[in-house]
Amino acid sequence: MDVMWLEILVVGVVANIFTDIYELALEHSLEKNRDWNLVGRWVANLGRGVFRHDEITDAPTVRFELALGWAFHYLVAFVYAEIYLLFMVAVMEQPASLVSGLVFGAVTVLAPWLILIPGLGGGFFAAKTERPNFIRMASLSVHVVFGGGLFLGTVVFAAI
Repeated sequence: MDVMWLEILVVGVVANIFTDIYELALEHSLEKNRDWNLVGRWVANLGRGVFRHDEITDAPTVRFELALGWAFHYLVAFVYAEIYLLFMVAVMEQPASLVSGLVFGAVTVLAPWLILIPGLGGGFFAAKTERPNFIRMASLSVHVVFGGGLFLGTVVFAAI
């Protein structure tokens, strides 16, 4: 069983939409902001050789940073979908499952904890943020939901 680009696309989009709905609910209920413009600003500055900021909000705004942040968000989802699907086929030699998706999603939280949040100025594991434990738990929950979305994406792809 090979992983096709269409499968990666469908699984990545479904997982991201599922996650975006959860994150929107989280934002409204717990006052967690989704600042994709700041992620876009960070990505734009990567191209300028700046990986880490003391505080990303101090960096000058970048044209189209919100669109860049959203594009990066979806690009990462496609990469994660591909890694997950290939892992299930090549390493596990079994179809995707809800449990494998949730575990994979939980593991992916290491990327924001070790790369994105420090790059934005929040320190490793969000240690320099105002509410580090809240940020850690919110990030973990979002990534676990994303993992559930990966499984949901495989179900949607199988149905089409």
